[in-house]
Amino acid sequence: MTDTYRNFVSRRDFMRLSAFATAGAALAACAAPAAPADQGGSEAAEPAMEDTVVSLWSWGTAMARYRDPEGNDIFAETLKADTGLDLELGMVDHPDMAAKLKAALPAGTGPDLLNTDFDIMGPFWGFVEPLNSRGEAEWGAGWKEDTFSGAALSEMELVAGIVDMSGDALYLPGNMQLLGWVYYWIPTFEERGIDVSGLNTWGDFEALCESFLNDGIAPLGGYYHPANLVDWFKSLVEVTGPGQLAEVQVGNGQFTDAGVVEAFDLFAKVYNDYMQEGAIGAQDGNAVREPFWNGTGERPMINIFTGTPYFGFLNHESEVIRDAMNNHVGTFLLPGSKGLAATDAGVAMVSASERKDNAWEYMKWRTLGPGAEQIASTGQPMGAKAIEVPPQNTDFDKNLGEPLLEAMVTGDNVFRRVLCTDVYQQLGIVLPGVTADLITAEEAAQEVQDAFDQSCEQWVKS
Repeated sequence: MTDTYRNFVSRRDFMRLSAFATAGAALAACAAPAAPADQGGSEAAEPAMEDTVVSLWSWGTAMARYRDPEGNDIFAETLKADTGLDLELGMVDHPDMAAKLKAALPAGTGPDLLNTDFDIMGPFWGFVEPLNSRGEAEWGAGWKEDTFSGAALSEMELVAGIVDMSGDALYLPGNMQLLGWVYYWIPTFEERGIDVSGLNTWGDFEALCESFLNDGIAPLGGYYHPANLVDWFKSLVEVTGPGQLAEVQVGNGQFTDAGVVEAFDLFAKVYNDYMQEGAIGAQDGNAVREPFWNGTGERPMINIFTGTPYFGFLNHESEVIRDAMNNHVGTFLLPGSKGLAATDAGVAMVSASERKDNAWEYMKWRTLGPGAEQIASTGQPMGAKAIEVPPQNTDFDKNLGEPLLEAMVTGDNVFRRVLCTDVYQQLGIVLPGVTADLITAEEAAQEVQDAFDQSCEQWVKS
């Protein structure tokens, strides 16, 4: 086990992923929305002294809960015990968050803290408090590099550059995702004499898929989920136009550029040729995954939010799934592509807050302290370097944990998000259209570019 793996973190509750399948909810990318509560605070919270209160707005990410072994949420109680702070938690469905921010932040009526996500923050980054002065006072001049992984740092700098504050920190990264890694059933590959270390190019991957098709086996399991569609698309742009999407998403290129257009057609080929019949219309992700978990050989590979999001399955109630994760599942990077890393939910301080000291104490607790360690203990990687992964003492440690967490540390993942809600939604609409041969790749690319021009370009900077 490498030092990089040993010193990294632990990972996310992927069980929530299949709870949202609408285009709007897909913007959470890999976090499921909770039922909306009063946005001003938890209905169950007792009145608290003002000088100990801190208010947070969030959706149903793991960053907004803290469960005991019996599954009871003890978030507020634990924060109080650890820090003395009284939490006012306002839960908002992820698709509704941007509208609520638009109304509250300019008026100065928002919370002290926000759980951040590219897909909802958009032009609202200008309403959060820069953190460099606090970070330097707390940890010294090199605090960001000393504290956070390469993937987290690349995302922090991307956000700061977009709002012309390069070098500053506008949030602290929380739990993170690494996607774009194919999961495979090790016994099936061993029986067929397949060595995944030899899968280095897209051509190698196509040849592998064709070998399964020749035996009447659909090599990949897939289904319709807008976020998963977009993640596949972003991975495939790295095959057809390496590096182009990272430029397009900050305005230094267009979705109509040749390499990006080609990815629409390659996406259709993957869904039509390499997945089970009707994958683009399949709605039940659990039904698609079941043959993979059971190891029947019927579904030898899967790439539905694969990567670190599946680490939550280490704690699955099903003994079959736990056994598969711990002993029988391996991974490899989608050949010709690269991993897609980003923060699922960081924490930002609202500049209009009158309780900034309280907010800073919360941020440290949740992203670097005991609150972060709790999230890591559930199997979810964090952006901080120093939070260790609890060893599973099974083959998981070498088959999945080591390669995925080591890849996350590299930071070579700046294109993970399409930084605009409308673009994300439009991709979720046109990708099935191309797959069903209802529109061309060129038409799809133009529709996405139009959405970018209308809704994103005014705040995305190069």
